[in-house]
Amino acid sequence: MNLAWWLEHAADEAPDKVALIEGRSGISLTYGALRDRAEAVAAVLRDAADVGPDDVVATLMPDNGWHVAVFYGVLRLGAVFSGFNRTLGQAKFAMDIERSRVRVLVVAAAYRELAQALQAETCVETVLVCEESEVSEDSGTPNLCALTTTPRAPVPMAPRISADIAAVNFTGGTSGVAKGVIFTHGKLGLSGQASVFYERLTSRDTNLSCISLYHSGGIQDAVKWVMAGATNLLMSGWDGRLAVRLLQDYRPTWIYFWVPTMVRDIMRQPEWEQLPLDGVGCLLAGETVQPEMHEALAARGMRVSNGYGMTETMPIAILKPQFLHGAPAPPGSCGRPNSELCEVVLKDPETGAVVDSPGMPGEVCVRGEVVTPGYHNDPERTAAAVDDEGYLHTQDMAQFDASGDYWLAGRADDIINTGGEKLSLVEVENVLRTHPALADVACIGVAHQRFGMVPGALFVPAEDCDEAELAAALDAHCLASLERWKRPRLYGRLTEIPRTMPKRTKNMAALRELVAGIELDESRGVVTLGQLG
Repeated sequence: MNLAWWLEHAADEAPDKVALIEGRSGISLTYGALRDRAEAVAAVLRDAADVGPDDVVATLMPDNGWHVAVFYGVLRLGAVFSGFNRTLGQAKFAMDIERSRVRVLVVAAAYRELAQALQAETCVETVLVCEESEVSEDSGTPNLCALTTTPRAPVPMAPRISADIAAVNFTGGTSGVAKGVIFTHGKLGLSGQASVFYERLTSRDTNLSCISLYHSGGIQDAVKWVMAGATNLLMSGWDGRLAVRLLQDYRPTWIYFWVPTMVRDIMRQPEWEQLPLDGVGCLLAGETVQPEMHEALAARGMRVSNGYGMTETMPIAILKPQFLHGAPAPPGSCGRPNSELCEVVLKDPETGAVVDSPGMPGEVCVRGEVVTPGYHNDPERTAAAVDDEGYLHTQDMAQFDASGDYWLAGRADDIINTGGEKLSLVEVENVLRTHPALADVACIGVAHQRFGMVPGALFVPAEDCDEAELAAALDAHCLASLERWKRPRLYGRLTEIPRTMPKRTKNMAALRELVAGIELDESRGVVTLGQLG
């Protein structure tokens, strides 16, 4: 069934209910108005760009009422939505456009010239600007917003079955060709319904949406809150100061998909202790969650859940519905696999053997109802990601305890082999995060003459400092908290840790570039980037 029916239902049920609020401008849109706008967008795409079932329409837009209307207008036509990460660049977009064979590109006015350049060099046939405040057509690029004011024939809901593609969401590949994850109507619909039912989301809820529509979490937000008939408060990009204001002004009942880096940002805001958080639900996801963070949020009265998923699981995989029934998972755990959504096993990343003993790390491998059927127009990488048993290999590492609760242990590339022993960089990061002199830190493997590879720690100090002096203090801190062989042998001060958008997880490719060409010598002991020149 076409997912756009959910917007139709919400508008029929409560046309005057506020569907979304643009957090930066305060502009709101009711369900009736959002449905009408989505149908008008669909009519323009049909009449002005000949968009029909299975055509791919891509966007470069902020998260606002028009962007959500484009999403639902595309679905109404039976076409395929693909939101592009607006923080990336032309070469990246061109590769993604060619991979998914985008026919139409809808952009905000700020991206007009970029879109015209992409049209000239790719398969894009039509560019539409979507800017309500822009009335001039001197640019020669049609304005979708203006075109929606012209009366047009109604757009019937295109029939879609569960296996039909609703969206293609590009993940990874900040340089080079990313993977276009296929979201079907059936799998994305089940993911949204699971969130509504397990967390008991209702029309009385207001969600602070921290994740953009070019991300799987933003797409799921656009679906599940409409399913619930609730209000979605759009941030259009994470900003700690903006989050404080929106929490104070709108008193949301949920912060769904809250990444720990964002939590650390808001905890540093001066208003943190006074924010109205009692009773607010939050799903922590996107990186390993420390028990201390879980407990700190719970101490503020928040209902805290630690979920696990990825774009390929829309974006839920292991999920303990602890707000609904049963004992909650221990703080820091992401719960247990949910058989209604997927099957989960841990496999040794080197041998492929199933890990069946508590406390032993393995790669999370999933198959089932919310797992993508593959990557769009990319059979080779689909085949590489899915094994002979039908399990998708996530490259995320985890272990389970005697009770069956799962604990994430970083990415497969967060595990390095040092002197024949496997070491988790996440474990080292977690120790360093407890040092009060650090505002942020990320660990990466660094080549070493004796041990092959050792941890390196790149950090942002909380205040101005001498790199070598702080490195010595951090080394002493690690020696007091870790086995000696696990401590970093390289420290480097940065003004900012390279992180991916929008989740703000560490950017492994950028971190590797920072230490490329370095090979440490055992005779020098612990060194800094400054000392290496």
